[in-house]
Amino acid sequence: MKIEKIKKAVMEIICEHGYDHTSIALICEKSGVSSGYLYRYYNGKDELIQDIINTNMEEIKDRILYNSEANKTVYEYLFNIVDRLFELANTDPIIGKFIAKQAQETNNPQWLRDMKDMEIDKLINDILILGRETGEIDAQYNRNDIELLFFTLPFRYILLELTKDELKRFTKKEVIKLTEMCMKAIK
Repeated sequence: MKIEKIKKAVMEIICEHGYDHTSIALICEKSGVSSGYLYRYYNGKDELIQDIINTNMEEIKDRILYNSEANKTVYEYLFNIVDRLFELANTDPIIGKFIAKQAQETNNPQWLRDMKDMEIDKLINDILILGRETGEIDAQYNRNDIELLFFTLPFRYILLELTKDELKRFTKKEVIKLTEMCMKAIK
């Protein structure tokens, strides 16, 4: 289907060039469609990217972010997040890389930063509360510290590995390694 081809092209372009350097002309060229075809479905780049983000954000929320009730420790919580991120990247490397890129991007438009912040805020608050209850997170660490460690490191790892090898398969050993690195940093 042409729309799926367009969405895949957008994700690839953003991964390669970033949000600011993604244009309708580049999307059309990469996906092999005319701008008229694209404008039949979307008013512009932002609407198209919003559609991609919204579609993928639901999957992320369902598969990765909101299974916190079952976690008894921060280690378990983080392990499950990293494990599910890696599973997503193993299932569809383009989506994995796209999500990781969006998590790392600092030049996103305000609507996208707001969306990301809303999703992450609840998760970070849950982790902080759990970490204080279990003694796994020292009182000196705050929301920004948790975001920096728990969300920057796993996403950056995905980007680095998939940039080196697009067919990379993430393993449980890597999940453990990354989880332990993050946990050691907050002790």
